[in-house]
Amino acid sequence: MRETTLTLLLTGEFICDVRYPDAWRYLEQTSAREEVEHLLGCLGRRLTQTPQGGTWFAAYARIDKEERAAIREELVDIKHNLRFLVEFFVQAMQALQQDQFLAPGTLIETNRLLAAIDENPRLRNDILALAPPGKGPVGEGSARAALERLLKRLRDAGYLTLKNAERDIYAVTGKIEYLQSVVQFLMNHHGIPEELSEEDALMDNPPGHQETLTLELA
Repeated sequence: MRETTLTLLLTGEFICDVRYPDAWRYLEQTSAREEVEHLLGCLGRRLTQTPQGGTWFAAYARIDKEERAAIREELVDIKHNLRFLVEFFVQAMQALQQDQFLAPGTLIETNRLLAAIDENPRLRNDILALAPPGKGPVGEGSARAALERLLKRLRDAGYLTLKNAERDIYAVTGKIEYLQSVVQFLMNHHGIPEELSEEDALMDNPPGHQETLTLELA
């Protein structure tokens, strides 16, 4: 399990009990976690946990010019996709009639979500506008096809994992906590600073509670 866990961390994966339960349980063991921390340290990385405690990931151990550039590039990419990510999850909350932002482990039932979309013309139009263009003439403009493309995009990005293929049920992964931390960082800084300080680059102190995300930064 050590090699698998290290590989996941070094390839940029976020380890949570929703998507990678075996690796998550492995890191719950103090001795195993300390060994992983040591091995990551030898490679210039450190084991980091989101403030909410729902996911582990590898971060830079030292922040030099090259690392700052890589971190800034990642922030730019997340901000570029921010409106899409936030709008989808907010719309999913509305459709599923949930008051709080989706947390790791929250289930998204495709059929239930689709039924809510079909009953709400505004939500249907929003989903169609969010979805990337479909390929092929068959059903590419339907709400189901649009929703399936959105779910695939979020699954590929690591924010969702398929829990039940037969019933088309997805679960929100722990990576959602990292997104919340990044959004809070961007809100605090009114965007991405031209020059990241070491404290900014580490982003070790974002709020530990879950915030309702807004769309002001997109």
